[in-house]
Amino acid sequence: MTMTPQQKRKKKLTIFVCATFGYMAVFVITGWVAYFMTHDVPDTLIQVGLGSGAVELAAAAAIEIFTGKRVKDE
Repeated sequence: MTMTPQQKRKKKLTIFVCATFGYMAVFVITGWVAYFMTHDVPDTLIQVGLGSGAVELAAAAAIEIFTGKRVKDE
């Protein structure tokens, strides 16, 4: 059974969103552990974590935009 282009796009985005959710969950847990171990706010960890989250969201947007253009061309 073959998948339509819309189904493929939804599958890619579902995987991407689940990976982003997992990354953010690990980020929050790591931040809490670092805070309780050092009793200080992990500024670098927060900066890197949020920056990586922004890159992942930009990549998800690019997948959505470029996949939509390919579907319209076909």
